[in-house]
Amino acid sequence: IFQSIAQPEIISYNSMINVCARNGMGYEAIDLYNKIDENIRDKISHICVLNACSHSGLIDQAQMIFNKIEKQSVEIIITMIDCLSRMAMFDQAQKLIDDYEKSNSPNSIMYTAMLSGARNHRHVVLSEKLYNQMKSLFSNEKSDLISASILLSNTYSSLGNYQQVEAIRIDRMKQFGKNAKVGVSWTEVNGQLVRFHAHDRSHPQSNEIYAELERLSNELREHGYEYDSTWITRSLKDGETVESVLCGHSEKLAIAFNFIQHSLPSFMQITKNLRVCEDCHRATKLIAKIRQCDIIVRDASRIHHFHTNGQCSCQDHF
Repeated sequence: IFQSIAQPEIISYNSMINVCARNGMGYEAIDLYNKIDENIRDKISHICVLNACSHSGLIDQAQMIFNKIEKQSVEIIITMIDCLSRMAMFDQAQKLIDDYEKSNSPNSIMYTAMLSGARNHRHVVLSEKLYNQMKSLFSNEKSDLISASILLSNTYSSLGNYQQVEAIRIDRMKQFGKNAKVGVSWTEVNGQLVRFHAHDRSHPQSNEIYAELERLSNELREHGYEYDSTWITRSLKDGETVESVLCGHSEKLAIAFNFIQHSLPSFMQITKNLRVCEDCHRATKLIAKIRQCDIIVRDASRIHHFHTNGQCSCQDHF
């Protein structure tokens, strides 16, 4: 459709760049951005192309583009902080925050973007520092503090420090009550939209779904897969194993459901309201390869296309 437009307007260009960003097509996004006349590029153009670079690991290209932008809005700066933090370039990200705060009030989203990068790289000291700064600077911004608390908790969990995870959870409950967002996945099979939450057993075919999960898990282990316990954010309960907890994630239930509906599907599509965890990401790459099935997962951050060669469109930048 875009290629059929003789003279695309800025909205069309921005839409296509955003599509490329969400699908891990960083170079294609940059190519489109470069085709836009410099005089008509707008804030959205800059944000979309920087986001594309961020999600494709193209840090050099992002810095070149960012440095050429004359009017760097707060949204553009936040996107660049996110890009730098994803690549563990925390000193540069901090400098952007410091420069911004020389003439502006602190912005909570900038800190959250950097904290997210610290969590991804399991940088616990920086995570603690950023969280404490946010509690001091943004004491009235409830939703941002909840997000920051969860990111710090995930950092502790990734290092197996479950005592700190529990302490953070209790502190969050005291301050904000039960505000944890439940992970939910949806998939459409035979015209029917089906919804799963983690460890869901409400579906009439629940026994079949969990039997298929066990078959998938056996196949994963046969191919050398090891479940990553660092993505479990609490202590195991009696009768639980690392495998049983991680296999219960909502997107894995949706994948298993697709396989019991069609024994040899070549394609399936899933939507999740939260970001896919790294264990589910690694497992889904291998499932797509073993079962030779293209799996599309749209999460809260982007679109993942898991190909039958065992690779994801995000190139593991998510």
